[in-house]
Amino acid sequence: MEPLIEFIALLLIACSVGVAVKYVRLPYTIALVLVGLFVGLSGFPRIPLTKELVFLIFLPPLLFESALNMDLSHLRENFKIVGILAVLGVLASTVLIGLILHRSLGLPLEIALLFGAMVSPTDPVSVLATFKTLNVPKRLTVIVEGESILNDGTAVVIFGIIYEMIMHGRLDVLHGFTEFVIVCFGGAVVGFALGYLTYRLLAFIDDHLIEISITLILAYSSYLLAERLHLSGVIAVVCAGLIIGNYGKLFSMSASTRIVLTDFWSFVVFVINSMIFLLIGIDTQLGVFRYLNAIAVAIVAVLIARALIVYPTLTIFKVPSSWRFVVFWGGLRGAIPVALALSLSGIPYRDLLSSMVFGVVLFSLVFQGLTLEFFVRRAFRDFRRENLERALGRYLALRQAEFELRRMIERGEVVESVAEVIAEELRGDIERAKAELDLVLSEDLRDEMKRRLLREILNAEKYAIRSALAKGLISEDVAVELIRDIDERIAGLEGL
Repeated sequence: MEPLIEFIALLLIACSVGVAVKYVRLPYTIALVLVGLFVGLSGFPRIPLTKELVFLIFLPPLLFESALNMDLSHLRENFKIVGILAVLGVLASTVLIGLILHRSLGLPLEIALLFGAMVSPTDPVSVLATFKTLNVPKRLTVIVEGESILNDGTAVVIFGIIYEMIMHGRLDVLHGFTEFVIVCFGGAVVGFALGYLTYRLLAFIDDHLIEISITLILAYSSYLLAERLHLSGVIAVVCAGLIIGNYGKLFSMSASTRIVLTDFWSFVVFVINSMIFLLIGIDTQLGVFRYLNAIAVAIVAVLIARALIVYPTLTIFKVPSSWRFVVFWGGLRGAIPVALALSLSGIPYRDLLSSMVFGVVLFSLVFQGLTLEFFVRRAFRDFRRENLERALGRYLALRQAEFELRRMIERGEVVESVAEVIAEELRGDIERAKAELDLVLSEDLRDEMKRRLLREILNAEKYAIRSALAKGLISEDVAVELIRDIDERIAGLEGL
């Protein structure tokens, strides 16, 4: 019973934090880490964030959901940038961080390289949440999310190769490179094969509960099978998710199943991310900071390596200059470095490496995460949208004022002759506000508002059908048919 009680307590804390951040404008995942730190200090039972928990339970659904929602055409358009950042960038980051720590802290080169591999994978959760609220260009979102999805697998493979070399007492670069290619390519083959077979299977099934269950099985089985074959489970999950997200959803599922699938995986990811970031905070011990100087050097090394990789790559591909700092500063670290640090055993400098990893992760999540929104706002401030929101706010306020005045007149709370004078002034103000609103409403913003309004109307229609079904006014078959038609129209809104 104890683990179940602790899980429910953590979920309750996560939901409370989720409600609180709506009012304090703090990124959800960062708030979870901060709350986790205080919860850990308060004496809450410590739940170890083990490698097995992260890699076997948490990681497959997170990777699968990200790949499921990744548009393959957008990824293909930006594949050169994403590929360089996620593969060559991780290799270069590992080497650069390793060399800096080798020279500055006097760590053996192989130990320093191991640390470089541990802290190379990025975590996009907080970054993408910030992007979503600020309406960042789609291409930048694809670059950041694509890099994160792919560099997880690259970094884990590099870490495993270096770790094995340390355990065997020899550093063989050629053997390591060969193994890297085999493990990555093999993982991709397993993922694409299982994803394709599942996509073909789903075409014969028209039951959303069974279809969703199959995608859950695919997420875990692709990871486990690849790992059993000594290949990259991380890359296998990503490839399987890309196939289902870009082919299975479009050609093997109905619109209603696609909507339920998206909601299901969004819920799974919410729960897992909530657990991960809370546990990062809870599991961070104050003893970590006894290596404060080493942590500071590690943070500087990570930032230098990130800058030396991001800026030249994005400059070569002529990515707008305002994006470059956002990609650099948005390279936050999350659960994977922590899991890799916790997996260390029989390695010299284990405590030092673990402390540096926790320090780097906390710095990136808290300091970089908290300041990221400021830099994104500066880079992508949309004056047209601000003008629209300002005009819309004035218009809504005036309409509400008119409504309240009419209500006061009807209740006899004011002298009607005086109120009519004010009402006439309000009508004039409303007309001017309406004209201003039409003036600042550009074509693209008008289309966006139209899609939002249509979605609200269609959801209201679904609610009316469900209410009619509950009252026995229509049969279940008719309700399912009508709701499926509405879901098709909601899905079609994305093409407007």
